[in-house]
Amino acid sequence: MIGGMLEGAMKKEMTAFDVAAIASELQAVRGGFLDKIFHWDGRNVLLRINVQGEGRKELMLKDGRWLHLAAERPETPDTPSGFAVHLRKVLYNSRITAVSQREFDRIMTVDLANREGSYQLIFELIGDGNLIVVHEGRIVNALEQKRWRHRDVVIGAEYSYPPSRFDPRTASVEEFERAVLTSRSDLVRTLATSVNLGGQYGEEVCLRTGIDKGRKASSLTAEELSALRTAILGLFRELEAPRAQLVLDGEEAVDATPVPLKVNEGLVSRGMPSLSAALEAFLAQRREEVEEDAELQRLQRQLEQQLRGVEAMEREAEAKQALADLLYTHYTEVASTLERMRALSASNNWERLREEGGKVPLVTSVDPPTRSFTMRLGDAQLSLDYTVGIDENATRLYDQAKELQAKGAGAKEAVEETRKAIERREARREGAALAKGRATPTKRFWFESYKWFLTSGGRLVLAGRDAKTNDQVVKRHLGERDRYAHADLHGAASVVLKDGAGASEEEMREVCQFALCHSKAWNAGAAEGTAYWVLPDQVSKRPEAGEFAPRGAFIVRGKRNYAHHLPLELAVAEVKVEGARKIMCAPRGSVEGRTERYVLIAPGKMPRGKAAAALAKAFQVPEEEVSRILPPGDVEIGEAHGVTVE
Repeated sequence: MIGGMLEGAMKKEMTAFDVAAIASELQAVRGGFLDKIFHWDGRNVLLRINVQGEGRKELMLKDGRWLHLAAERPETPDTPSGFAVHLRKVLYNSRITAVSQREFDRIMTVDLANREGSYQLIFELIGDGNLIVVHEGRIVNALEQKRWRHRDVVIGAEYSYPPSRFDPRTASVEEFERAVLTSRSDLVRTLATSVNLGGQYGEEVCLRTGIDKGRKASSLTAEELSALRTAILGLFRELEAPRAQLVLDGEEAVDATPVPLKVNEGLVSRGMPSLSAALEAFLAQRREEVEEDAELQRLQRQLEQQLRGVEAMEREAEAKQALADLLYTHYTEVASTLERMRALSASNNWERLREEGGKVPLVTSVDPPTRSFTMRLGDAQLSLDYTVGIDENATRLYDQAKELQAKGAGAKEAVEETRKAIERREARREGAALAKGRATPTKRFWFESYKWFLTSGGRLVLAGRDAKTNDQVVKRHLGERDRYAHADLHGAASVVLKDGAGASEEEMREVCQFALCHSKAWNAGAAEGTAYWVLPDQVSKRPEAGEFAPRGAFIVRGKRNYAHHLPLELAVAEVKVEGARKIMCAPRGSVEGRTERYVLIAPGKMPRGKAAAALAKAFQVPEEEVSRILPPGDVEIGEAHGVTVE
């Protein structure tokens, strides 16, 4: 399932259905006057509204993504933030004239009017969330300023909504059928994305109609399409008379919904007076876990910074060592240059030293105040002290390298301490999650923009997901010590093995197998195939006469190192990456020595979405995490080790 509840997984965000229900509840503040505005912790905003005959209403934006009417005013800061001060200045005593949901999206608009004209408070409950203040169509303030390809949210810019999405409430029969039948995905994903229901309600509609969610959307009959549309419109009618629910897994709140849902059957549902009340109760129980996650994220950021620092020190130490070695490699040139520079410096005339020194072969600059000059040796440039000889200059560089190595050793100890702290917190969080049968997201890494895995030797492998990322993975990440792999087929993913110069034959075969599995061979249902690897300088985007390289494709010249009889088989495995739990899809050989929890997959007839759901349940992670790492096409689930796949 995409983005909804799965086996008691905790609600992560508001749905468009939630926003529709809250929009209905907020009609109670129409005609009211904005009193005070509070803002704290970056993304929490409270609007106090005076409504004639009903007293005060508290409209709460929590963490930038949760919007509801609060039963009681939460604890607010004594000193207002700059954002709050500005809003109080321009919006105090403004009358609320309208509250509405933007089409069928997670966006709420509150229209206000005062002597200065019309204002809008636009709550964008998408992504990390935002609150944007608009006056006469232009942005005057925002919790967060951002630029996108299609619009800018910056002060002074004209406000424009995100691009419109499919609205199942207003779509005609023909538009609805076209959205479903033209989809290449399974039914639940089509309902979630193309029909814009989201994962939870896509699942709900499948359950209410009894249609298999794993069916190809394009295979549905006219009768099934009609049943789906009827069920969807039925959900919207239920919103007209909402029956809010707080959903509990044991004693823990895991969901808040405007109406009872079949997807939550098997859990305890408690009726609530409003969705606002349900959300407030849900968020109150969620707070402790959020704080735990925040500390874990802090530690993970700290670890990343420490690792970057260690890597930088190691690189610098190696560079200093190499420069010192270079002095002796070019002993004659360096010795004669030092001698000439010492002779020129004897006059104590800095201007003459700069002028004459710059004429000495290999010397690129002179700095008399520091008694140094820079000279070029091959591709390297290094600064030398002209008052001493080669040995003294080399010793200085060797000492600097040793100092950096010592600092690096200390930094590595700090890294290990941070890793242990992360492991303790991960174990605590995962233990609690496993005890409750809850899907728990794993740490996100930068390389997940691509297909990826770690070889049996621990080397990172990156592969393009599409034409765009095929280009990126080569142009941005293929270095001189790396290796490039590709299936012996057109249209396959470009695969880069980092630090491939030191890779074993076994690792190269793993990389080639990965390349093959991310090619047309998987969809074709092949049992085995061929791939190859080459050196970085054999890969080019520049065609010669008679050649053509479309976007995402590269031209390979020279000898290809082929790997034959590669099996079309991968393993979905639970591994540790930098101390964090991660689900990885990789050749069997790269996971067997790393974990005892893995499941083998091969080309098959099980819809990809159904397989992702089953594997996500087995490893207790959100379905999206598994879906992103699977090869393209349907699968067959094979042997399971250390986990149970239902």
